[in-house]
Order: sequence, then structure tokens, then C-alpha cells
Amino acid sequence: MSHLILLSGGVESATLLHHAHRREPIFPVFLDYGQRAAPWERRAAQAQCDALRLPLKRLDLASLGRDFRAGQSKQFHVPLPHRNLIALSVALSYATQIGAERLSLALNREDTLAYPSASPAFLASFRALAGTLGGVEITTPLIELDKAEVVRLGRSLGVDYARTYSCLLGHAQHCGRCPQCLKRQAAFAEAGVSEPEDFYRQRR
Repeated sequence: MSHLILLSGGVESATLLHHAHRREPIFPVFLDYGQRAAPWERRAAQAQCDALRLPLKRLDLASLGRDFRAGQSKQFHVPLPHRNLIALSVALSYATQIGAERLSLALNREDTLAYPSASPAFLASFRALAGTLGGVEITTPLIELDKAEVVRLGRSLGVDYARTYSCLLGHAQHCGRCPQCLKRQAAFAEAGVSEPEDFYRQRR
């Protein structure tokens, strides 16, 4: 069974990639939708694919993201409202084209409370929608784990987390102070996994 994985270059998607590639043929896909950190996220996603000798497919929606950003008074990290709706819709279409039978999104348990397009209700609705369009199964294999548990799993799989990207500011070095950096630091501390000393500009 072939399996398309949406790969963001972050902790969860890197862990899912390493976990899934041992089981079946994998098609990693990076979606560039004009997010602030797209170049660094893509580089991190490519590094994870290189480690497993997997090709990475980039789907380019950057101009769409720029169009949305042009109408915003503030530059958000994610320019597209309901990002997962767009990401899953595009990925479902691509999965159908390449004949993949499964499409996975690397959400953790905490994500389901963070925004509506990661909620259980949204995911159930999208699965139902996908079922009306064909046979692609929509899965979230990490959704029962919190971020620290994901880190522990990834460590057991040999994931090089120094080559992942989480920061919302889009700089080469993680800021250490944005919400995503703070969540990342807390999860690694809880998991008992250290990160390189120079990984963050500032530590909490």
C-alpha cells in the first residue's frame, strides 16, 4: 500500500516519516503555501528525506499565499486561514493522481485543541468527504501522542531533530521565544532529550 505523507520539516512530520517508511512505499510531499519559514521548512523536510533516501515532492502554492498576505494588515506565519483544509485538499488530489492509497497528516494530541482545522470534528468531516471521492484513507497516526511522546518515539527511530524546523519567525536559527519554539523546548525537556547548545537564539 502506497502512502503519501505531508512533510513540514517539523518534529511531528519527521517522526511520522521515519516511522512509516519501514512499513510501505512512501511519497513525502512538502506544501509551499507562502508561509514565512517555507525555505527553512523545505530544507528540513529535504534533510529528513535525504536521510532515508526518499525523493521529496514540492507542491507550489506560494503565489496563493502571497495573494492572501497582500490583504492582511499583519504578516502571519501562516497566510492561509484553515490551512489544513487547503493542505489536505491539495494532498488528496495529488494522492489520487499518483495512486496513493493513504494520506497522513502529522498532528499530535495537543494540535487537536489548537485550531479548528485540526479538531476531531474537522478530521471526521474531511474523512467523510474523502470517502465520497474515492478510496484514499486519511490518517493521523500520531494523534494520540503529546509532543514529548512524539520526541521519544522519534529518538527511538533515530530521527535527527537538529535537522528539523519549528520556528514561526522564519530565520535560519530558531528564535527560542515564539510559541512554537517554546512548545518545542518544553517537549524536549519533558522527553529528556537535549538539543544543540546553539539551536536557539535564546532559551526560555
